[in-house]
Formats: sequence, structure tokens, C-alpha cells
Amino acid sequence: MGSDKAGVGSGISETGKCILKLFRKRLCPEFVRDEDLILLTSPWEEADYRVGIYLYDIQDHSVMTTAEIPVSDTLRRFPPKAVELSYLVFCNETHRFGGVQREQIQTVLTEIVRTVYDNPEIERKEGESVFLSFLRENVEFKIRLWGSFNRPLQPAVYLKAAPVLIESGRLRSAGRVQEREYQVEKKEEGE
Repeated sequence: MGSDKAGVGSGISETGKCILKLFRKRLCPEFVRDEDLILLTSPWEEADYRVGIYLYDIQDHSVMTTAEIPVSDTLRRFPPKAVELSYLVFCNETHRFGGVQREQIQTVLTEIVRTVYDNPEIERKEGESVFLSFLRENVEFKIRLWGSFNRPLQPAVYLKAAPVLIESGRLRSAGRVQEREYQVEKKEEGE
């Protein structure tokens, strides 16, 4: 059994970039003036942006099983690991960095919800489909999450992206079939 670095880029990073691209396409320029104002960022980031997309959790997505991937006639890559990513999509409320007013925030959040609802499936570069859906987090969880950022609770959209496949770096040798032997027997009537 060997080990080899996986040939594909980060599944998590690629998924984040696809989500970012989707929001930039759907929100700009009507709801957010410039694409550069929608970022993969954290709620505590000291930057000028209007909409932030923050990955806050990664969980196992074991409901999906995958098969080994042939690398060559004698080598197989272990199956990819399926994970589910949890994102927080929020508006920058910091006026120092050009934050938006409450009515504008609600309009942008409406469009974020519409974008996810209208685009429940995105495709990554590798041709894999990732499904977007809404998370139903309770208020206590949200307060604790925002508190961990040293921020008060604010309106945001909570999303799940799954399955995201992370390619394994483990390889195993697989013997090549050189010869097959078949036995055929005639079945007697009545058996």
C-alpha cells in the first residue's frame, strides 16, 4: 500500500470559489455594485466588502459511499472522502468600511436566498455536482457562533454544500488479471 499526493486541487477551496462565483454573477451589479465587494471572508475581517461568505464547519457526509479509482492497471486510489460544508453568508454592517443600511441588507439577503433557491446545484471544475441547501440552525447556535466572532447576532443565510469529495492520497497495488478460467456444466432437467 503506497501513498501519493492527490492530483486534484482542494475540494473545499474549489467549492468556496464556485459559491463565490455564483453570488458574484447573481448579485452584481444590481444589488452589489462591484464583484470585488463579495468575498470569501470572516465576519471579523477588517476589509471593505458588502457580502461575506464564511466556511464555519466541515462534517462527514458518510451517507455517500464511493468506489476506488483506477490509476493504472496495477494501482488503485482509495475512495474519495465525502464531506458537507457549512457556510454563513452575511452582509457587512461595519459602516467604517462602507457597510450598508438595514433596508439594503434585507434586500441583499433576499437575493442571496433567491440565488440559493434558484441554484440548488453547482458544478465544480472537476465536473462534480455539489448541492446547496439551507441549514435550519437554532437561535442559540447562531448566538454562540456570532459570539465566537466577538460580534452580536446579525441576519445571515446559513447554507450547506454537499457532497464535496476530497480525493484520497492513498494508493494500493492491485494485481492485474492475467488469465481467467471458467467452468460450465450442463444443468440436469428437474434440478
